[in-house]
Amino acid sequence: MNRKKIIITTITVLLSVGVGVGGTIGAQKFIFKTPQSSSATVATSAPKKAGPLLPIGEFTVNLQGGAFLKTTITVEVKDAKAEVLLKEEDAFLKDRVNTVLANKSLADVQTTAAREKLREELVKKLNEVADNKITDVLFVSLVYQ
Repeated sequence: MNRKKIIITTITVLLSVGVGVGGTIGAQKFIFKTPQSSSATVATSAPKKAGPLLPIGEFTVNLQGGAFLKTTITVEVKDAKAEVLLKEEDAFLKDRVNTVLANKSLADVQTTAAREKLREELVKKLNEVADNKITDVLFVSLVYQ
């Protein structure tokens, strides 16, 4: 009798687990399914294709007013040809970055809006050297004091 109860209990537990798992999978598949239109929307909106990334380097500059800024900058370029050409002009790009950063105050780097303005200015100034081959400036690290 004792052995019979153990076998019946084991079979009951296994059946309960099977029904529970099967019910959960069925509910997810048929009741809580996601609409097909959302996946079609994702397929039609293609993400922005990023160009090659070219590290410019780490910069430590004294800001106007006595503060300092330490940042690492990488630029996004249009294509691989532009990347090769800009590697040759590395010194000119670094000079432009240093010139722009040294003319900024602490307020010009503290807020998100100020950093976006700085990013836009850097793209503009770097493209003077790079013949509009730079599409974006990325601040890999940014520390100020």
